[in-house]
Amino acid sequence: MTPTTTLGGGVMEHFKTPFGLSDLTTASSIDNQKFFTNTLRTSKNHRFFTHPFMSTFDRSPPSPELASFILTSFYKIVSPFTGLLCLLGARAPNLRSRFALMDNIYEEMGCGDLQSAHPSLYLQMLASIGVRSESAEAAPTLPAIRMINSHLREVVEHGDFAVACALLASAEATIPSSFAVLARMAKRTFDSIDMTFFDRHGPRDEGHSDDAATLFAVSGKSSDFAIAEAAVRLDLEYRSQLLDEWVLAATQGSTPRRVGASVRPGATRDSAPPPA
Repeated sequence: MTPTTTLGGGVMEHFKTPFGLSDLTTASSIDNQKFFTNTLRTSKNHRFFTHPFMSTFDRSPPSPELASFILTSFYKIVSPFTGLLCLLGARAPNLRSRFALMDNIYEEMGCGDLQSAHPSLYLQMLASIGVRSESAEAAPTLPAIRMINSHLREVVEHGDFAVACALLASAEATIPSSFAVLARMAKRTFDSIDMTFFDRHGPRDEGHSDDAATLFAVSGKSSDFAIAEAAVRLDLEYRSQLLDEWVLAATQGSTPRRVGASVRPGATRDSAPPPA
């Protein structure tokens, strides 16, 4: 299903939005929308979106070991995300805001099918390249991923609800570009990889970003602007540092923090060494 998010009485991806035009045409909501639209536009100039990782494997796929390392390490971002969304839902200031977040939570939790919950789909993808769920869970968390998750949790748990929604909107907005790179890398490296997880991401995340931005519009205040902008900028910097780590592993031709994986026989394509 493609997202059908619309402002002012339309539908989100799965549910009808609880916010109408009257909610989005107040002076404060218009100011909030203008601010956050500009924040997202400005964030596109961040080095994350033009990071060398985005084109590192354009000419040749990485080694199976390197691809496995990158994909397994990223599980540590995917795994806690549903919990963070639920925590944010619990902090919603009213029922309508909580209902709007439920659309994203419902999608992340597999639309009622536990095996289709996004962490489950990600583990299925890893299993298809020979990485057991036990290995993925036990793999060390990269320093940049630890900072990404700690920052998200700090803002979601202790920050203003509107600021947390702004951070969620920004984080969702990074997915279409970065996941496209990961999906392309995965498909080119492993013949029999299960791509269902990646198939569930892309344009729909732009819809989820829009939903979170709407929540900022209806719940934010001008005193949140500087805090939200700083939170978005810090999140992008931590995500850029993660890409730094992956590029370093690629250019060194080794994975200093190895994951406990054995690539399934016959699962890989012939691949060239990672680019220097």
